[in-house]
Amino acid sequence: MNLDIELVVPLAAILAFDGALLFFLTWAYYSPRATAYRISPKTSMNVSALKRLLNIAMNSVLSLIIVFGLLSLMAKSMLHGRSDGVVRTVVDVFLILLVYDFAYYGLHRLMHLKSLMQYVHGVHHRVHNPTAMESFYLHPVELFAGIALLMTCTLIVGPVSNLSFLFVFAFHSTLNIVVHSGLTTGLWLLRPLDHLMVKHHIHHRGELDANLASLTPLPDIVFGTAR
Repeated sequence: MNLDIELVVPLAAILAFDGALLFFLTWAYYSPRATAYRISPKTSMNVSALKRLLNIAMNSVLSLIIVFGLLSLMAKSMLHGRSDGVVRTVVDVFLILLVYDFAYYGLHRLMHLKSLMQYVHGVHHRVHNPTAMESFYLHPVELFAGIALLMTCTLIVGPVSNLSFLFVFAFHSTLNIVVHSGLTTGLWLLRPLDHLMVKHHIHHRGELDANLASLTPLPDIVFGTAR
């Protein structure tokens, strides 16, 4: 189906913001001023700069194709195209994110099975000390799976309004970049965010059976994998 311009324009704006945020947080990580805020001073990954940049660039382009391609196929079933009230929007956003958080936890555990870890998720785990840029260092199969899962969770809860989906997409995509930033803020109001960033760093540095959730610690707490 043809996508509504009222969906495409704000979605493009979110993607542009995320791109700018990715570059800013990567620059901030390597800035001398950020030394005190780095979770670890160790090298990000033992992969050549060229190979790293090629993978990230390829996935950046692929993510656009996947997002707009899946939306073209699924929007008619996912989105009802009407405006909802504040309460309905908040409830829909909450439910989608909750379903996604537990669904991604299951997917993440599945990707840690030996065969998938070796050929798919292991690409992302070449990153031992992530920065924002490495949030896109992935196998294309994992990239597709993550985006498709978010769309599927929206479909399960939906149909929802365009605004609800945009809130969900913005929260998911932005948080994914931030938790890979390798930085903490040190601000009291942002302690929950700092907590998520440290938790994800622990997972990357080698505790592969811990901190498998994506958006909140809740699935890890429920299934006993929080560290």
